[in-house]
Amino acid sequence: MNVTTGAVPFAYSVRKARSTYGMRRLSTDFVSSVMRACRAGMRSVIGAPRADCNVDARGAGSYCAVVSPLRLGIVGVGRHGSRYARHAARDVEGIDLVVVCRRDGAAGREIAAQCACEYTADAVGLCTRADIDAVVLVTVPSLLEDLVSAAAGSGKRLLVEKPVAPDAATGGRIRDTLDAASAYCLAGHTLRFNTVVNRIRDQLPLLGRIDSIVMSQRFPPQPQIEWIDDPERSGGGSILHTGVHCFDLIRYITGLEPATVACRTAAVYTARTEDNFASLMTFENSDALAMITCARSSRARNGLIEISGENGQLIGDHVHNTLVHITPEGREEIALPPPAHTVQVALEAFVDDARTGAAPRASYRDGLAAVAVADACSHAAHSGRQEPVVLPPETAVV
Repeated sequence: MNVTTGAVPFAYSVRKARSTYGMRRLSTDFVSSVMRACRAGMRSVIGAPRADCNVDARGAGSYCAVVSPLRLGIVGVGRHGSRYARHAARDVEGIDLVVVCRRDGAAGREIAAQCACEYTADAVGLCTRADIDAVVLVTVPSLLEDLVSAAAGSGKRLLVEKPVAPDAATGGRIRDTLDAASAYCLAGHTLRFNTVVNRIRDQLPLLGRIDSIVMSQRFPPQPQIEWIDDPERSGGGSILHTGVHCFDLIRYITGLEPATVACRTAAVYTARTEDNFASLMTFENSDALAMITCARSSRARNGLIEISGENGQLIGDHVHNTLVHITPEGREEIALPPPAHTVQVALEAFVDDARTGAAPRASYRDGLAAVAVADACSHAAHSGRQEPVVLPPETAVV
């Protein structure tokens, strides 16, 4: 049996056994030691290099294809990052989760034990390890620039959870770092893998000319995330951490490019950042208008997407998995498959891209475009005026 391909079913079967029969039925120490031995054997047989590269330096062409399994490290396995870790360990074939990192050592070791992988407190060290091919960053935005630089400089493939930067200027430097390294980077805008979102995108031509867009996303306050109201670490409030979902979806679904924004904010539960905002958006080369409202202040959740065009309307909710098509003839419920586990599907796409050398569905530039809109909204909220959406200038790759 070829060790490169044969190791994946072994690792996958161990994880399946643990999830099926429970943690106590399989010793963590035993599983971890076997997994380490498996990896060591794979490395001794596979050797180097692990990639066959054909890279476009501007991030628009093909990327390195990596031999399976993709050896993965995850920085940040808290509330959201632990979803990445568990899906990587249990649900996604073609991934060998090697190591996770979390500032809280006890919690990090617990996740590592659950996922039969190593734990480290050294985030930069994880990004430069020779025994991993790819890094997932699910950490506070203030840390991203240094971590991306370390990972890209070490030849790693990257998945950077949104927001991909604390601000557009920092995001521009990160983009330039990725370009200089010819690095693959999937922006973690996982709603691009949502069932409702993609059905709306497919059905959009039915509407003809697009005139107006309304998006909202609301969910409960999150006081347990202590850094979210610390702008030095978070980079901002609900505009940056929730609004970027909507800003990206507008571009992904319609293809329209935001031109200007007006914005008002409020703080319901937070003290130093906003947790409620409403914005009005105009677009380049289009008379369409968009309204985006997001809040972390409601006990109920929603994910409204409403697009109106000359021939009718599409009204969906990506949280509740509903979609309605309104025409002159009336209202039609559009049947949908069950909701996708978007983090899992994003990881599967991450693996597929590594196998085939394909470009990511959401590039770092896509993530940066959403951050640029967030910057403009923040500026508009402070100035009280309509503000332009400005992307950082490109730096030529030498």
